[in-house]
Amino acid sequence: MAEAKLIGSNLKLAAINLLAVKKIGLSDRIAPTFMVYAVENLLMAIFTSENCDYGRARRKCGSHQLDCLIDELPDECGIKSSFKNVVALVAYATTYRYPTASGNLPRPPAENEANDYYEAFIEILNVCTTHFEVDVRLDEPQAGSTSAIR
Repeated sequence: MAEAKLIGSNLKLAAINLLAVKKIGLSDRIAPTFMVYAVENLLMAIFTSENCDYGRARRKCGSHQLDCLIDELPDECGIKSSFKNVVALVAYATTYRYPTASGNLPRPPAENEANDYYEAFIEILNVCTTHFEVDVRLDEPQAGSTSAIR
């Protein structure tokens, strides 16, 4: 089943990105970018379970526009509201790639704010791996369930 493999692979990539954040540290300026990548993988897994076209949604919303992508999920999606609390992270991930117009380097989020984002993503990952029955420690994980989170 292609959906099972797609969900499993996206959850594994989300876990890998969150592990990278833990390794480099929450205060590292690249950490928000890895967290955004993890969120995108989590959303791809959820879109798959909802039988929604993530590619179409991404073309409509634009790359990395998490708030718009989340809005594309059905209201019945049981985890949709969990993502609403973390969309502000996108501003950090985008901002860090460029200096300001005056050449200053943007400041990272405060340690406690970065930790709150990280913990929220870990919780979403845990909900997804439990619901979809995915063991992200496997080389090629597959979902035991592809049903939508309700």
